[in-house]
Amino acid sequence: MRPRYFIAGIVLVMGTVVSVGIVRHASAQQTLPTVTGVTVASVGATSTTVTWTTNVKTDSFVNFSQDTSYCGIRNTGAFGTAHSVVIPNLDPGTAYFFRINSTDQNGNQVLSGNYTFTTTSTAAVSTPSSTTPASQQAPVSAAVAAIQQLTSAQALGAVQQALSAQASQVVAAPKILGNPQIVIGTDQASFAWSTDQSANGIVYYASDAEYNPNSANPYPHEGDDTNESAQTHAVTIYGLTPATEYHYEVSSQGSLGSAGTSPDLTFTTKAVLPNILNPHLVKVDEHDATVSWGTPLPSAGTVTYENLDSRQSLSAGDPAFLVTHIVQLTNLLFQTRYSLTITATNQAGDIVTSTPLYFVTTKNAIPPTISQVNDDSTLYPGQDTTVQTVVSWQTDEPSECNMSYLSGVSAAGDEVSSSTMETAFLTKHVSVVTNFQPATVYEYWVTCTDADGNTTSSQDFVLLTPQQQKSIIDIIIENFQGTFGWLNAAGGAKK
Repeated sequence: MRPRYFIAGIVLVMGTVVSVGIVRHASAQQTLPTVTGVTVASVGATSTTVTWTTNVKTDSFVNFSQDTSYCGIRNTGAFGTAHSVVIPNLDPGTAYFFRINSTDQNGNQVLSGNYTFTTTSTAAVSTPSSTTPASQQAPVSAAVAAIQQLTSAQALGAVQQALSAQASQVVAAPKILGNPQIVIGTDQASFAWSTDQSANGIVYYASDAEYNPNSANPYPHEGDDTNESAQTHAVTIYGLTPATEYHYEVSSQGSLGSAGTSPDLTFTTKAVLPNILNPHLVKVDEHDATVSWGTPLPSAGTVTYENLDSRQSLSAGDPAFLVTHIVQLTNLLFQTRYSLTITATNQAGDIVTSTPLYFVTTKNAIPPTISQVNDDSTLYPGQDTTVQTVVSWQTDEPSECNMSYLSGVSAAGDEVSSSTMETAFLTKHVSVVTNFQPATVYEYWVTCTDADGNTTSSQDFVLLTPQQQKSIIDIIIENFQGTFGWLNAAGGAKK
């Protein structure tokens, strides 16, 4: 089905239309998100703060770049109606495009129109303050004067690189205080930590399969907070794989100097719980009951059942990880009340339990079900050509069966033959017939009786046995007979 698009709203700034929002995948019954009050709250040389409001709770995304390709995204990860996002790591004196990209909790997404802002030039370098050590005041004044003479981006970049290298040797890196606190879900994880000085916050992470401690980049993924400089940090990363181990480290860097990082740490996302689908009793008789259910992902299943009169509890199940489950409960007492609960366990060890089902054992009046009836005939040539036919079928409960058949299509008064009646109650059955004639049509059917005397017959089936093939000698003789017979007939006509 193609996506549905709706015009979500028009934002007016100074009487001019500047923003048209588009909502994707909305339904007519939902309140669609709209964006209003888009404001560039503050503009600096390397960061900008953007604020806006929405009519319903949405997350907070800003797409930005130096053109409309929008390669950058920043997200707070929280749902609300008042939004504020800091866009960090910008180039000074540069024009940027941006737009709002918000999605509500129902998955409806609104995109604003394009906006622009221009970062300020490199912040003015102040003269040495009274807190600057006396021994540093003269070099600082000289450095400030020299920098103020620079007019090219390449020159400023060289100074910035040298300043960063010097700061890494002089300014102490922020310290990560303690281990990060982490809240783990099935496909996301939230991290919180503190530093001893104002800094940014970044989480670098990789799945266990991706993690390579000997690589120059052991963590191929990252997520960062929106607070450019603070001592408390919160980062949420999304799109993780359930039941998967991840390696990560948190990193914080101040305006100058190196970054402080945590050691390599790990966490494991939670597995998706194995919901129990359509639990029901397939059959109940005097001493047995069959229960069935499904799970959306492979799970092991156990049924715990209790005699409500004696309070005796038993269990049965299958340790294999399946999505379709059928379990038979045996050794039940006739005319007795029972309850049962189903437990499903996924491969990560998470367990869910169904609500109880109740039943009373009673006389079985349901005949067995016959299915998967197949036949296969083999011709054995010789002086007395014979045909062997194997007929197989299954029943949904142990039964005694036999196969009946007759030559041709049945009619009143036709003689019916039967295979030998089975002497054991089985669920898989085979009957072998060795007296069928070649190239002959036979009609057959199967009759089965369970241990309670309930009898059923299958529909009628028709098979055609193989035809005996003529040998090359038979074909040559027939050709000669036809030829000489024609000559004899011709010779007799002349007489």
